[in-house]
Amino acid sequence: MGESGSGKSITGFSILGLVDPPGRIVEGSIDFEGRDLVGMSEEERRALRGNRIAMIFQDPSMTLNPVLRIDTQMIETVLAHRSIPEAQARRIARDALEKVGIPSPDERLKAYPYELSGGMRQRVAIAIALLNQPRLIIADEPTTALDVSIQGQILHEVRTLCRQTGTALIWITHDLAVVAGLADRIAVMYAGRIVETGTTAEIIERPLHPYTRGLIASVPSRATRGHRLKPIRGMTPSLIHLPKGCAFKDRCDRTIAACDEAPPSTVLPGGRTLRCWNPAP
Repeated sequence: MGESGSGKSITGFSILGLVDPPGRIVEGSIDFEGRDLVGMSEEERRALRGNRIAMIFQDPSMTLNPVLRIDTQMIETVLAHRSIPEAQARRIARDALEKVGIPSPDERLKAYPYELSGGMRQRVAIAIALLNQPRLIIADEPTTALDVSIQGQILHEVRTLCRQTGTALIWITHDLAVVAGLADRIAVMYAGRIVETGTTAEIIERPLHPYTRGLIASVPSRATRGHRLKPIRGMTPSLIHLPKGCAFKDRCDRTIAACDEAPPSTVLPGGRTLRCWNPAP
């Protein structure tokens, strides 16, 4: 989680090798099932995308082809990775639409994307990600365009899939309420780097990084009723012109002299990580 521009989506794109030139991965590794995805060929990545790893994009227009019917796109996704009859692939597609709460799934399969509402298109995009029961789903704010009742239904279906198949889930979001109810672990990003990780209970109940504290303090809750919220001052810096040292220092209330140098990532007891010279007590 983190503000817009903190690097959450580009991290998901990097896992799937979807970073467009001149963007590139300059260092590090991406380990998945014992393999480093960074060194893979494009053909190897294509075998993984939509099969072992799926991504739900924030904008369904990035997933759906506007000139192809829904059934064409969904059946193609199934047959690209499985040698099964087309009729069976159609049944899988229909069941996926039904799972994400789309009424009259047989009729929706014959529709074009422009015939569906924005929320309906997003549900189709989510259904496509579920088709091949991937081992990892990267969800980039997938419920932003959905109303609360449908959002709850989608979250339930995703949690059920994870329990039944052991699918791992990376959920990119601004919504702390969703994070608190969905995630086992949280990674907080700022200016292209992960600044704090830990279990959901650790991060929500005892945030250490000043930025994490600022995010939580800026959200209204029953405990803050009648009190003014405390927003983080300033704006996220440009990733092209980052300040020297800690990228958060110009917005931080705990800045010290050491913040003129970039803090390293420190592993704390219990596996929690932190990137800060002067964490909150």
